[in-house]
Amino acid sequence: MRQLASIVACLALAGLITRGSAQNQVFREEPESVAVRLGETVTLNCAIDNVAGIVQWTKDNFALGSDRALPGYPRLTITGDVNRGQYNLRIEGTLLEDDGTYQCQASPTENQEGIRSQNAQLTVYLPPDDPVIEEGSSISVIAGQPKNVTCRANNGKPAATLTWWKDGQEITEGITYITEDAGDKKKNGVSILTLNPALDDHGKVLLCKSSNPAMDDTKETTTQLNVEHTPVVVVQASPPLVEEGSSVSLSCESRANPGEVSYKWKKDGAVLAGENGRVLRLNNVLREDNQRVFTCDATNAVGTNSANITLSVQYGPEALKTTEQVIVDRGTSATLVCQWNGNPVPTIMWTKKGSSTVLGTGDSLTFPIVNQSHSGTYVCTAVVPGSGEASKEVVLIVNGPPIISSFEVQYASNGAEGQIECLSSNSPPPSRMAWTWNGVMLETGTDGRFTAEQRDVHGGRLTVLTVSKVQSDDFADYNCTVWNRLGSTTKIISLRQKEPLPLAAIVGGAVAALVLILVIVLLVFVFCHRQRKKQGASNESITRLEVREGQETPPKEKVEIIHRDHEAAKDKVPPPPPQRKYYITADYDDRDFSSKTSLGAPPPWTPPGGTYQDYKNGNLYSNPYNNYSSYPPVSEHSYERASIASRASRASEAPKKQRMMTHV
Repeated sequence: MRQLASIVACLALAGLITRGSAQNQVFREEPESVAVRLGETVTLNCAIDNVAGIVQWTKDNFALGSDRALPGYPRLTITGDVNRGQYNLRIEGTLLEDDGTYQCQASPTENQEGIRSQNAQLTVYLPPDDPVIEEGSSISVIAGQPKNVTCRANNGKPAATLTWWKDGQEITEGITYITEDAGDKKKNGVSILTLNPALDDHGKVLLCKSSNPAMDDTKETTTQLNVEHTPVVVVQASPPLVEEGSSVSLSCESRANPGEVSYKWKKDGAVLAGENGRVLRLNNVLREDNQRVFTCDATNAVGTNSANITLSVQYGPEALKTTEQVIVDRGTSATLVCQWNGNPVPTIMWTKKGSSTVLGTGDSLTFPIVNQSHSGTYVCTAVVPGSGEASKEVVLIVNGPPIISSFEVQYASNGAEGQIECLSSNSPPPSRMAWTWNGVMLETGTDGRFTAEQRDVHGGRLTVLTVSKVQSDDFADYNCTVWNRLGSTTKIISLRQKEPLPLAAIVGGAVAALVLILVIVLLVFVFCHRQRKKQGASNESITRLEVREGQETPPKEKVEIIHRDHEAAKDKVPPPPPQRKYYITADYDDRDFSSKTSLGAPPPWTPPGGTYQDYKNGNLYSNPYNNYSSYPPVSEHSYERASIASRASRASEAPKKQRMMTHV
């Protein structure tokens, strides 16, 4: 049995050895997946040891054939050393159709099974079309409003990779990437950028870059951003600080896209009718316009935007609130209030009237504890630089015991009426005033020759003690006592005798007064004399009347008439009868007077105050305003001018005749 088992085991071992000695076909090298660019040549390696079956290549499970020339596929061949079991698949000028899954196979035999290599993926890369931004080379966007911008690169294999850039910086946010099937294993790459445009993006360039494995370099395309926006508005005042009563221009500066802008102005929210220009002109600006808000609405095709300016009007101080009078009791506090308005804010200073010492600044002046010396008038002065200053007065009255402000010594004449005055000049007013002397007290009324009376006067209350027929004993001391609700005060007033003026002083005063009167009279006389001389020199004129009567009258009878004021005599003298003609010559200081042009023949009559000129020599003649009807009629016209000296000479030589002298 043991021998039989040994024999069987040996036979089995011999069978195994026999089967192991028959070598099986195996892959020494299997093809690997590979990617190539379109048009490149690629070789898929396949090496088999102990080839027993038929070796072939398949593509996408479709047999290409076992002939090394691969008929029907001119660009495909099986290459390599057959003796070494090399069955490499060579593809020249790869096309997109070459893209697929390849496998090297050895068919089975009677003694061996067939073998298949691992799948080898051949990928053929195809460059995409040039990238395109669908919105064009320029994109109009609105500032602040999101806008999608699309970039695509079609027909790539694989789909193109797209990136966005702006100002040299890659944009990584707001991007959506998708692929689209373009057929024939091609893909479209699409990138959508959600853009949030800002004002400063206007004019900037967006860049879209495309890349895929079939490309050596990226390709790119650009678009320029046209960022439309509502007007960016700034309102400015010129000048910035406006003086009251002057003018100011408010300009509305706007930056907009599109640039066609219309304007509208408002004041404190109310539309100003008719004001639709870029500049608003305000004339005669008042202080009421200070802090007024002016608004400029600027509108373009995108929308409306606004800007405001608060007007600053510079004006001088204006009193708002003043306590005109403050009355407090002594020992308490007192606050004086004086509030001012102005632009810029006024500087307020407090002084006491009559003093330049500044006691405080601000709207109020406070005294923690007052006494009667604080009483008085205080001045609060408000100063606005460049606009002037103004002041208000505040009276502070401090109530206290009476203050007597009368002379300690007063005078009266012996035997005459005398008066002693006592004035209480503070607050509160006196409740009682009394005189005491020699054991006598008198408030009001009469006691013998003494009478007391009280009355209110400017500055306080006055009590007067009147003494009739002052005697020597009356020249003494008198007590004036005043009471009010805060206490009492007494003052001793002495009545003294008034000394008479010395005789020398009286005489000297009289002489001085007399001399002064004489000087005044002399000055008045000199002044009047000079005025009279000036008036006589300006008004004096001498006129001469010549009367000639037919052939019977001796030649050149002359009457001299002196007129100092024609105007005064004009209305008193009636005109002469019309049948007589008189012509009066006059001498004047005017050098041009005799050069007047002739008016032709002498007129038949010169009305009172009228003048005419001699038709022969141009001399001016005037009506003397006197009635000369007693003279004989003039038979012919005769004119002669002569100086005052010649007239005086002829007057002395001619026979004495009646002369008419008129002095006005």
